[in-house]
Amino acid sequence: MENLKSVKVKIIYSENLKKITGKDFEEVVVSENLSFPMFLNFIFSSYPDITKEFAPGVLGFLLNGKRPSEFDILKNGDELNLIG
Repeated sequence: MENLKSVKVKIIYSENLKKITGKDFEEVVVSENLSFPMFLNFIFSSYPDITKEFAPGVLGFLLNGKRPSEFDILKNGDELNLIG
């Protein structure tokens, strides 16, 4: 059986998103080789009110201070800023 590896990613929420999540930030452990779009799906399924409050295209994202692409793969220690 193959060993599944994981990475720790820090999610930082803007003021408006703190009202939904109840957190300034959180650190989550996810599977290695997880893509940025799959990670967003994980966040939105954890906090479904985000998608109710913010229409598609309204939220901003910074992955380690840069705009992420759909091809970005998360690495251990990454920081994702959600701006809404």
